[in-house]
Amino acid sequence: MSLIRGLSISRNYRRLIYAAVILVAITGLGWITLGFRLDPEDFSDPLRLWRHRLLVTHGCAAYLLLWLAGSLFPQHQWGAWKARRNRSSGTVLSAILLLLAVSGLMLYYPPDDGWRDAESIVHQVGGGLLVFLLPLHVVLGRRRRHASAGF
Repeated sequence: MSLIRGLSISRNYRRLIYAAVILVAITGLGWITLGFRLDPEDFSDPLRLWRHRLLVTHGCAAYLLLWLAGSLFPQHQWGAWKARRNRSSGTVLSAILLLLAVSGLMLYYPPDDGWRDAESIVHQVGGGLLVFLLPLHVVLGRRRRHASAGF
């Protein structure tokens, strides 16, 4: 059985995508939250170790999410584009994923250290948008599919 049937994604594959998004979101929020609780001068704080673990998990989950999103391109994304379905939300969702990938890399390899704070804000806002836009994209796609099935 195919993971993607036409423009539809199988239930298990959708669950895997949702799980990756949830894991990326939880680890990102956890990393931010622990950052507020850390004393910048206290390097013996055990929260630093947990914050590092969250960051590593966040990065691994982000790679998984990007791989899953890329695997959708040949049938789901390209097919929907040719069928002129859900183009705007799909394009915005893809742009947000690209923004997150680039801003995540730039947090590790900034062109200048002065960019880090701005890049961090961009990355955090983009992550919030992803968590909001993915369900919106799904709802819009289902509405459109149900509306076209009625005719």
